Amino acid sequence: MTGHRDRRSVIRGLATAGAGAAAGAVVVGGTPAYAVGSGNDPHSVSVISKNADPTGVNPSDDAFRAAAAEVLASYQPDPISGAVPKKVLVIPPGTYRLTRPDSLLPHVDGVGVGIVDGVTITGYGKRLTRIVYAPTENDTTLWTNYQRYKNIRISGITFVSENATSSFCYAYSSATHGVQDTWYSDVEWQGGWKRGIGLDGPATTSNLNSEMGWDHCQIGGTYSDAFLVMGMTPSASQQDQFLNYWFRECKVEYKAGVFVKNNRGGSMNFIGGSYILTDAASTGTFFQLSSAAATRADSVMRLYAQGIRFELRGTGHKVIDSRWYKGSISFVSCDDTANSFKSWAPDAVTHVYAFNANGDRGPMVRYTDCALMGSHEVATGTAATTAGKLVYDGCRFIDMASATGAGGFLRWTGTAPRHEIRDCLAGATYAADVKNPA
Repeated sequence: MTGHRDRRSVIRGLATAGAGAAAGAVVVGGTPAYAVGSGNDPHSVSVISKNADPTGVNPSDDAFRAAAAEVLASYQPDPISGAVPKKVLVIPPGTYRLTRPDSLLPHVDGVGVGIVDGVTITGYGKRLTRIVYAPTENDTTLWTNYQRYKNIRISGITFVSENATSSFCYAYSSATHGVQDTWYSDVEWQGGWKRGIGLDGPATTSNLNSEMGWDHCQIGGTYSDAFLVMGMTPSASQQDQFLNYWFRECKVEYKAGVFVKNNRGGSMNFIGGSYILTDAASTGTFFQLSSAAATRADSVMRLYAQGIRFELRGTGHKVIDSRWYKGSISFVSCDDTANSFKSWAPDAVTHVYAFNANGDRGPMVRYTDCALMGSHEVATGTAATTAGKLVYDGCRFIDMASATGAGGFLRWTGTAPRHEIRDCLAGATYAADVKNPA
């Protein structure tokens, strides 16, 4: 909560003296509130004080780099986790143009220099504070966390890409230099991106960017790779160890591409919010789960979605495309029927599972109290399922008159997978309960 208190102090100073006001403090409630841009606040550094241009006409890379340098230089030793900055980086209302990579935070390998524990970057709210990333070079990244920063808080900012080959963040962690615990609050992404956030690490033991969250964020734009890529090097078996990711009450409303691409394994939670693929002519998938390796960790192949309203606007849109061969996938009280009245809806295949990607097996998949459009498809081989199952409990299959079969809701390409359907509606009437094997 420290960053929130500092932000309120800065806002009080801005309201009293205005952005770029002369140096000095004003008294608010008996305590000093320093004017943004004054350079006197012992707890914050404003990019305005470093001559950033809030009109977006001139690049502000040098100002952002100078502000970040002052924040990082304000550290105090910490007996547990190393260097802890005393100051937060403040970005007042306006549009700021950045044209060079790593202008948000410096790209420094933490090995040899140590970890910075506790970095706060705060704007005044999405669309009030806007950072436009417009690099002239292709395939660059706005900020890189290479074994350097942990306990990061970024809030109240809209990030816009004007170069579709650009990525927002690349994060690399190791066992000795973990960069875990990053939270985004009230942050928005717009424009064309190659990738939002890519998570990586070495083949040896690593915590791999654990404990990362998005709270009341908005994901817009387009992604040629994905907004979040878990496992940038899937050939490394340690890339299974992605632990504890939370998306809470977010608006995931983007044009095209993949929202979350999990190339190995991970424990992921998606709670509440609105998820919309906005371009009916495009292809897009919210959750893409890969079968990149034959050996997988048991405890981290997990996806849990609850209370989400999905809106699929075209036949090329899917909620999930999974090739996991074990683990658990759960949808609870979710609804993807917004366009079930469209003529194409009965032909839409909205949830796809490959139980033949690695043997005749799949994850434990469960839908509870969900309203579901189109049909679900399971790719199977000629042999019976040896692991995994699909369970539908108290759901509604809004476009189908039967639960299974060629014209039913749950379909498969080969031998019937293990499945169970109970207390579900097919259209407006109850479907017969089904259990395989009986």
